Amino acid sequence: MKTALVTGAGRGIGLATAKALAAAGLRVLALDLEFSDDSLKGVERVTYDLVDLARIPGLVVKLGTIDVLVNNAGVQTAVPIERYTDEARQRILRVNLEAPVELIRALSKQMIERKSGRIVNVASVAAFTAHTDLWYGVTKAGVVSFTRSFASYLGPHGIQVNAVAPGPVDTELLKKAQPERVEQLMKNMYTRRPGRTDEIAEAIRWLALDAPVILNGAVIDLTDGCYLR
Repeated sequence: MKTALVTGAGRGIGLATAKALAAAGLRVLALDLEFSDDSLKGVERVTYDLVDLARIPGLVVKLGTIDVLVNNAGVQTAVPIERYTDEARQRILRVNLEAPVELIRALSKQMIERKSGRIVNVASVAAFTAHTDLWYGVTKAGVVSFTRSFASYLGPHGIQVNAVAPGPVDTELLKKAQPERVEQLMKNMYTRRPGRTDEIAEAIRWLALDAPVILNGAVIDLTDGCYLR
């Protein structure tokens, strides 16, 4: 049985992804700061703060064999740049950008030895557009960049690294976003509704399990037309 590690799995897209991978027959390790949803049955919970970069290598050793990594955890401060504190900036950079890089660095060692593994990173439409939360956009652009860099580095070892870039999705994160930005995005969405977490989770599941090997270093837009490139 394959094992998947899903970060930010206590809610939203991460929670839906953990459920989808478990339903597909994987052993799932759900990592988050806290868990409030009791529906994660059959999934092993891992409580961890990704701000703590130094302990990530030890955490990976403790967790054992991981076949699939889903870097989903993310925070959004949703304040203008002039209101950003140093603490808020450091946290968003740690959780959204540095932690997933460290997880890939640590986990890819065992994947290289096995010559197999799949990594899916959760970016955002914010990577490609102006964003009212400047540092959030910066981190998501970084996710796109390191997805392609790791795909180039790890591809020769039989490891696929891809990303999804969702538009507005019905999560707590969306509720914290600036209303004017959400309103503008919704006007351009073909269905005139936010995406559902299970829809994003299905795309992640496909990349983690069924996507052809040639799909590597890709960023799949899940925007329903709110952004086209």
